[in-house]
Amino acid sequence: MGAEWVPLSYEKDFLEKTSGPYKLDIYMADISYRGDDRIDVSPNGGYFIFAPPKPLFFDYRLGKINKRAFNKAYAAFLKESYYKDRNAWSNILSTGRMVLVCSCNKEDKSCHRHTVIDFIKKLRGVYKGNIRA
Repeated sequence: MGAEWVPLSYEKDFLEKTSGPYKLDIYMADISYRGDDRIDVSPNGGYFIFAPPKPLFFDYRLGKINKRAFNKAYAAFLKESYYKDRNAWSNILSTGRMVLVCSCNKEDKSCHRHTVIDFIKKLRGVYKGNIRA
């Protein structure tokens, strides 16, 4: 079994979540946002199931890989995180609302929060935009 192997039950669970009852409103906010629904996805100190691996993040920031390669690898990380930490994911997905914050505070597509949003949209999340802290 290689590193890409995932138990069939996990893959089935993931596919069920993509068509299941979860509906999660997703927002972005400035790092200063302090609501109970705050999820920090910063590479340094962010919530472990969302924070990109530091080597991957620094390869991207230093120009060793392009945005497309980063997004592909980061999406694979998120899926693997979903398989490994299903309880944490399930708890978040069942809250009904999450506000993603990142230390970069960028609202444009250059922030990796958009990759998180795209991934969670597959799990029945709905991106609602930015909110002010």
